[in-house]
Amino acid sequence: MTQSGSIRRRFSALLVSTVLFGCFSCLLSVRALAESPIEALTAAIEKDPKNAQLYVKRGDAYFDINELFDAVEDYSTAIELDPRADEAYFGRGMAQARQGFITEGIADISVYIERHPNHSRAYTKRGVRYMWKQDFANAEKDLTKAIELDPENAEAHDDLGVVYAKKQDYGRAMEHFSATIQLDPSYEKGYHNLALTLYLLEQDEQALKRVNQALDLNPRHKDAMMLKSHILSALGRDKEAAEAKEEAEFLPDTNWSESVDIQ
Repeated sequence: MTQSGSIRRRFSALLVSTVLFGCFSCLLSVRALAESPIEALTAAIEKDPKNAQLYVKRGDAYFDINELFDAVEDYSTAIELDPRADEAYFGRGMAQARQGFITEGIADISVYIERHPNHSRAYTKRGVRYMWKQDFANAEKDLTKAIELDPENAEAHDDLGVVYAKKQDYGRAMEHFSATIQLDPSYEKGYHNLALTLYLLEQDEQALKRVNQALDLNPRHKDAMMLKSHILSALGRDKEAAEAKEEAEFLPDTNWSESVDIQ
């Protein structure tokens, strides 16, 4: 069987997909820690209600605990008080997209980029939001620009790898996933994405090595454990594959963004 035919065979069981960011639940202990700065900022705002930066800071605090509606409200107030409050545009763009208002989020981040054209992270985050809209052409442009501005931007490398994987350009995808884990050896999603790409190319031993590295970082990651089951099955290790699949079924669902994922 040709490599392209083999890829299609494998690809029929897999889907390279963009998974909207869904990690919205926070542990009560984390929330409790975050409430103190919110209370302090609220007290400060009561004393100085025209201070735009206080609203930006409280918006950031709300964003950190996923209170997105309150975050957007504070960022919007900051912009009303000071239209040059650039960080408020960036924060509101992040929060609105998380709420599902992706076009509005892109518009706000675009304002920030116009004012900060050399900000690699801003291009990364706008690129991610283009991915959420399935606009991979603009995503590729933004993520490429992010890397041009900062070649050590591991997140941008990983996300650009996903764009190439969507195009089935697996060679370039692997280059960027490899760069991700070289730049940040703790980047779990980079190992997972690289493992799945290697699996699609039938490089199963290398795929197993990489997925095990992902699981070393997070042994309870459902998608990585399910991928390991597929890889073990491809290697003819059916008993281990069945065990990994059974373990995956009892793990919590994954809420990653921008990953090469198994369906």
